[in-house]
Amino acid sequence: MNRTYLRQLLTLNTHQLLITAEGFASAMIEAFPLVAVDGQQPTSFFFDEDPPTYKETSQKALSLLLKNIVARSELQGITITDNFSAEDLPEGSIAYHRIWGFITADCRWYFSSKQFECDLLEAEANPAITCHLLHVNSPGGEAWYLDRLSETMRSLSKPIVSLVEQYNCSASYYITCHSSFIASLTANDTIGCIGTMLEAFNYDGWFEKFGIKRIVARASKSDLKNKKSEDLLNGKTKQYIKEDLDPLNEQFLSAVLAARPQLSNLPEDDPVFRGETFSTPLAIEKGLIDASMTFIEAIAKAIELGNEYAELEKVKKSALNYL
Repeated sequence: MNRTYLRQLLTLNTHQLLITAEGFASAMIEAFPLVAVDGQQPTSFFFDEDPPTYKETSQKALSLLLKNIVARSELQGITITDNFSAEDLPEGSIAYHRIWGFITADCRWYFSSKQFECDLLEAEANPAITCHLLHVNSPGGEAWYLDRLSETMRSLSKPIVSLVEQYNCSASYYITCHSSFIASLTANDTIGCIGTMLEAFNYDGWFEKFGIKRIVARASKSDLKNKKSEDLLNGKTKQYIKEDLDPLNEQFLSAVLAARPQLSNLPEDDPVFRGETFSTPLAIEKGLIDASMTFIEAIAKAIELGNEYAELEKVKKSALNYL
């Protein structure tokens, strides 16, 4: 991996990331797999040579949820689907979107903001679907492309309901703030971390211990090539913060304030806008989320908002017929 290749991350701090089951550690393990040393051999065989994609994992999660939902009498006749383009869906269906673990722009094995955008638009175009349900547990992730995703989410006409389990932080909150209604499952979920940061690691000292000396040569007229990244790795962060992180952060804050106007009642220096995280009660008090409820209650909320949307669409069509 090129040492100067850096990605902007909207993340929790490292300690919090290590707490999550799927997060930054998983991404690092994939990028830097562990290699056996001293001729050690595994004591068992691992046959999963083709691990499931994120989409396949989400489909399995939804199928398990549906098995529990089908037994609830109050949800009889309700269709929750991840087949957004299906032509045989009953009217009033709910689109299920799973935002779980580390957020990337376009990885097949983790949540992809690009794929999510496609899914939203596909569900939006299906007249049988009346509401988007986001099921969320994410510490955050990659910042790139979230500005475009934000534009797309602001253009949607169908309501969005988000239910948070455990974490809704940073890049994840960037996404869910566009919801019509946000709820947390428990009183102990973690919400917020509205801020932008990057962690970079300089391995020069480690390489030097092995006698590996790094040589860099630039063309005479290429004195600025990779300089900003090199300065960052050498602890000179001022330019990188000003030119890369600050603009990303302003985009983030603008999107949040536009989607959650109630937050504008807070002072500019409130911890909400400085990367702080909050438990569910405090997040409700601050206006980051709207309530705490069960998954069944969140589905009921999605049905309620979906029905309101469907009725409004009928009124619009009737009005057009009279014109």
